[in-house]
Amino acid sequence: MSLFLCYWPNNIMKKSESNLWKRIKLLKLKGQLFRIESNTINGIPDVYWLINNKSIWIELKSNGVKNIGVSKYQINWHLTHFKNGGTSFILREDLSQRPSQNLQIFVVREPRTLVRAYSSLTLSDAMKKIQDAWTSSHAWRGKNE
Repeated sequence: MSLFLCYWPNNIMKKSESNLWKRIKLLKLKGQLFRIESNTINGIPDVYWLINNKSIWIELKSNGVKNIGVSKYQINWHLTHFKNGGTSFILREDLSQRPSQNLQIFVVREPRTLVRAYSSLTLSDAMKKIQDAWTSSHAWRGKNE
């Protein structure tokens, strides 16, 4: 696994995540959508979305690695946010899959586990699933759907 990671430089992943963010902006979603860049808060997600009086945090990942590239700080942030009643997601673009439907949505749950909620989504469908999570927020607080 580490040999593979040597050939997947961090700047390439950041560029891919930046491209994913640009594609999200092109969707012209309702609400306020911000890209967050922080060197002071370890693990804070990349995107903050305020819509219909609800806040949603989204970590962007764009890679082809099996562990999806989430750091321990990111897992801790998502888990703490969840324990305090917040909702956050990891939106992953799997670069090893076909480009049209290669998005997955994950949530972090106890015991420090990534749970895949959806896969094989287009970007538009993925953002709709995230937005719709508020209409059934109790479902996201439980086990994998």
